[in-house]
Amino acid sequence: MSNYPHLFAPIRIRDVYVKNRIETAPLSPSGDVPFYTREAYEMYNQFAGGGAGIVTLGEAGVHSMTDHCHPTMPHLDDARILPSLIQTVDTVHKWGALASVELTHSGNRAWPIHLPEGGYVIGPSAMTNLYGAPVIEMDEDMMNMIAGAYAEAAYMAQFAGCDIVNIHGGHGWLIGQFLSDLDNHRTDKYGGVIENKARFPLMIADRIRRKCGEKLIIEFRLSGEEDTPGGITIDETVEFAGMLDGRVDIIHVSAATFHSTATAARMFPTVFYPRGCNVDNAARIKGAVRKSFVTVVGGLNDPAYMDSILAEGKTDFVAVGRQMIADPDWPSKARRGRADEIIKCIRCETCISAGFIPHVPFSSGVLRCSVNPAFGREYENTRREEKPEAPKKVLVAGGGPSGMEAAITAARRGHRVILCEKSDHLAANLDYAKQISFKQDIVTFLKSMSVNVQRTPNLELRLNTEVTEELIRAEKPDVLITACGAEPIVPPIPGIDRPIVHHITDLFRKNVHAGMKVVIIGGGLAGCEEGLAMAWGGRDVSIVEMKPELAKDAPFIYWKHLLTKLNESVRSYCSAKVLSIEENGVKIVDGGGEERLLEADTVLIAAGMRAASEKFDGWRGLAEDVIVTGDCRCSSKILEAMRSGYCAGMTI
Repeated sequence: MSNYPHLFAPIRIRDVYVKNRIETAPLSPSGDVPFYTREAYEMYNQFAGGGAGIVTLGEAGVHSMTDHCHPTMPHLDDARILPSLIQTVDTVHKWGALASVELTHSGNRAWPIHLPEGGYVIGPSAMTNLYGAPVIEMDEDMMNMIAGAYAEAAYMAQFAGCDIVNIHGGHGWLIGQFLSDLDNHRTDKYGGVIENKARFPLMIADRIRRKCGEKLIIEFRLSGEEDTPGGITIDETVEFAGMLDGRVDIIHVSAATFHSTATAARMFPTVFYPRGCNVDNAARIKGAVRKSFVTVVGGLNDPAYMDSILAEGKTDFVAVGRQMIADPDWPSKARRGRADEIIKCIRCETCISAGFIPHVPFSSGVLRCSVNPAFGREYENTRREEKPEAPKKVLVAGGGPSGMEAAITAARRGHRVILCEKSDHLAANLDYAKQISFKQDIVTFLKSMSVNVQRTPNLELRLNTEVTEELIRAEKPDVLITACGAEPIVPPIPGIDRPIVHHITDLFRKNVHAGMKVVIIGGGLAGCEEGLAMAWGGRDVSIVEMKPELAKDAPFIYWKHLLTKLNESVRSYCSAKVLSIEENGVKIVDGGGEERLLEADTVLIAAGMRAASEKFDGWRGLAEDVIVTGDCRCSSKILEAMRSGYCAGMTI
């Protein structure tokens, strides 16, 4: 019996063969120009080569005069884009996958500074948008113009070889704005009840079909619910899906709206949502349609779970976004019975938050992934790990994420690698994740990293082995990679040596049991996550932070959702100064200048970590090359640890 038979079952849509039920969610690549760049070509090539059945190119605008929300967003009303689009589609087809492109219009969220001269902002109702620009209420002439623009864009995509166009009707873009009472305040035949609000969206689908004929596959992406008061409900969406049934070939079920920033945590589900948080909505929609197929998206990363929801008839396809970034080869690994080697997305939101303008200072234009250090380097190396001219002996000190990634990368390139970890298991410094319910994604990621370490040729793993000067002299490596982690920062607070005081890492390193009244000194990511977990466990938790905000180093979307959870469960004191630790608590001056005592039977220090490289400075003469990586180089997050380890292994 084949692995995951439902996930890898072929199917035909409009007599077009689809090799499996895996669709990549619309993803846009790194790049600095509004075209399908070499980076785009390589990224979509990875997705197709990794085994996806449908590869969806990210947002493409349809009408430049009224729609620009990202500075580098491609538009399919400019024929100059065709050469790069055709080449990108060709590389998807090379692997036997279907090529799709998401067609979108931002409507009242268009950013005027990116519109051409004479451009203007339109939407279902007049308003002032988030950039302070006036929004013109669309009349029927404008609706016909935009519906025609969608049809022309679809026709250009079809000309370029796209098998599918994905009409983006969700997330609070123009079509979703017509469907939602949050944006549609009309009293004419395009507002009010769902039949009226659906007129313009249906007009677009019908216009594309008339323009492009019967062969083109049409997918319609929608928000099953907008997850905010006054927004679209699942009942409305089920009714609308009945109107789409047979008009479009696939109904793609997502959630949430950019109208409310808080719902981004559902749109790109954070760790506080269950995997597959849109599956029940997709199942309701599938039960309401007879002719159209259904796709579901939303934090999916486990092939066994995907196979099960397909087997249960809750959906016909699964759409996967961030997991494709974390490991583009996951479909191939799953199909070949190597699912335990899949590097799974940890839902840190780094990739999504990087372009979340205007809520972050800049749109970086470059995708980064915490667990896939090669992502964003497509043009540089396209994940090809070139063989060295002469294999070297490499000794890696430290089995955390950086050390594991350095060892795997160097060994795959042909070097002879010894990876030493002083504990009895890899990534011991991240054991804290095992005791926090919403950090289990990290636990799963580390398990797969450990599997890959053990299965990589040319790599010897030595546990319970601390790297010392004596060991280095005995092994005589050509290259020494230090990845020995970081050390806790202990601030000079009066009373810090009291018995009730522990560093936050002592909870897992020394099995310290916290009392019921806990004060955490330090409101960075570590302190906030541990504090939230303790509060959910029934403890009374207070967090003291000297900066104006908690956990500001977290990626934006995760940060917003984390703050929501913290506000529900813990007390926080920002812009506060700790005066002393007393026998019964912590004396502080709060942000308003008031001195107060926070009662506690346990005080946890979470003031950060510092690089631990000084004690390794004496190793520099013991190998031809010494490379310092991860927290040993600079205390940071998994993203930086993985990338520095990857670079160490790649540059030997």
